[in-house]
Amino acid sequence: MSRQNKRIYHFTLVELVVSMGIMMAVTGIIAMASWTFYEGHGRAARATAKLKENMAIDKIMDTHVRNMIPFQWVDENNNTRFVFSGEANRLHFTTLRRAYDRRPGALLFIRLFVDEGKLVAEYSQFPRLPWKLEEDENMTYEREVIAEKVASVTFTYAEKVDEEKDEDGSGIEWLEYWAEEEHAALPLAVRMKVVWEDGTVEYWLRRVAGIAKDSTFGVRKVHDENTTRFSNALEGGATGGGENQQ
Repeated sequence: MSRQNKRIYHFTLVELVVSMGIMMAVTGIIAMASWTFYEGHGRAARATAKLKENMAIDKIMDTHVRNMIPFQWVDENNNTRFVFSGEANRLHFTTLRRAYDRRPGALLFIRLFVDEGKLVAEYSQFPRLPWKLEEDENMTYEREVIAEKVASVTFTYAEKVDEEKDEDGSGIEWLEYWAEEEHAALPLAVRMKVVWEDGTVEYWLRRVAGIAKDSTFGVRKVHDENTTRFSNALEGGATGGGENQQ
C-alpha cells in the first residue's frame, strides 16, 4: 500500500498583501456606498422636514392671517378696540373659523411668536384680549409648534400712504409696529420675515380679508386724533361684548 505525501500549501507574503488590498478596497466601496446612502437619506429627511414646516407656515398664513377680521371689544375704559396687536415680534389677531370645522364658535383668537427657537401658534375659541394678556393668568390656549430652529420672526404691516409720502409709487408703506391709536382699521396686509438658525431668511405675505384698494369691509375711516375713543372702521361689523365674558 503506497503512501502519498500530503502537500501543505502556504500563502506567500505577496498573496497576503494582495488579498488584504482587495478586502480593503471592497470595504472602502461598501463604506462609501453606505455613507452616500445615509447622507442622501439625511438630506431627504431634512428637505422633508423643511417642506413640512413651510407648509405649516403657509397654512397659518392662508387659513388664519388671510382671514383676519376686525373683531371689536370694549375695554375697561369703555373704548371700543380691535382684538388685534401688531408688534415687531408678535402678532395677536382674530380670524374666521372654517364653517365645516366641528369645533364650536365661528371665530378663533390667535397669537404668533417665537419661543425658545420655535415658531409657536396659540389658539383660543374665547376672546383673548391683547391689552389684558399679561395680567390674566387664567387664559388658556391650544398651543402648536409650527416650526423649529427659528432664530427670529419679524412682522410688518401694510397701510395706505398719502401720495406726497409715496416714495416708491406703490401706494403702501410697511410699518414695524401697528399702533391702534394711529389707525382706524386693521393692516391691509401682514408680512412675516422668518430668520432660521442656519442664517436662511424667508418671507410670507398675505392680504387681510375684505381688503379692497382703499377699504376694510367697505369702509376705511380716517382716524380722528382729537378723540380718545377708537373710531369704528366698520358699518355693522363684528363687535364683541363686555369685559367679563370668558
